[in-house]
Amino acid sequence: MAVQKAKRVIHGAKVEPFAPGTSIIKAEGLELNNLIGVPYSNVSLEVMQGQVFAVRGRNGSGKTALLLTLAGRMLFTKGKLEILGYKMPLRAGKVHRRIGLALFEGLNDLSENQKVRNAIAAEFELWGRKSRREEIDAYLREWNLMDIADMRIGSLNREQLVALGVQLAWVGHPDIIAVDDIESGLTKEQSIHLMKRLHTMARTRNVTILVGVLERDLAAMADAAFYIEKDGASKFVPAHGCEVA
Repeated sequence: MAVQKAKRVIHGAKVEPFAPGTSIIKAEGLELNNLIGVPYSNVSLEVMQGQVFAVRGRNGSGKTALLLTLAGRMLFTKGKLEILGYKMPLRAGKVHRRIGLALFEGLNDLSENQKVRNAIAAEFELWGRKSRREEIDAYLREWNLMDIADMRIGSLNREQLVALGVQLAWVGHPDIIAVDDIESGLTKEQSIHLMKRLHTMARTRNVTILVGVLERDLAAMADAAFYIEKDGASKFVPAHGCEVA
């Protein structure tokens, strides 16, 4: 029997999502060895379409490097990685436009003087979407951003900034979105609220979300998770192994 594709709520464009219920990322024995050491090693995991997948590790554990590798943005030195059915890094060009990045410090930071409206317009242009005012306003309304549309990035609080990064990542209607650091500068309650919003987005938009977290409680909210331990050990917890709040 043919697998029917799940509907995707996208507004403004017709995009077919990756087949639901199938493997979207497979990693086997991944390792990164560079001049500053070994950020991660012995990483074997599988991410399914539509999951919220957590990468949990302390600061400096290699969490961000692994997230960027799973998003096809960082090379690895050992192992095998397949994203959206393509072998990496040979087919990286095929997956880049199907993976959206939220804000990663030092990688795609926004100018503090830029207005939220203009940041969205710039992202529209990057993805080849029409950036007319009515199009931007429709997107702002869709994501409940009208109240901060004319605020400067530097005036946003941390929770607003993290959420904006996710909403910018959705502009290209990707199959996968990678989100880093949903805890720094936030209370535990705010981080839990963001995790719940990511779950809602994954379910309603049929998008896979990779999220980096520090706390075990947040990792346990994901559908599946990969734990990087301080002693260099690692553990993959597949679906149903994590508690979804």
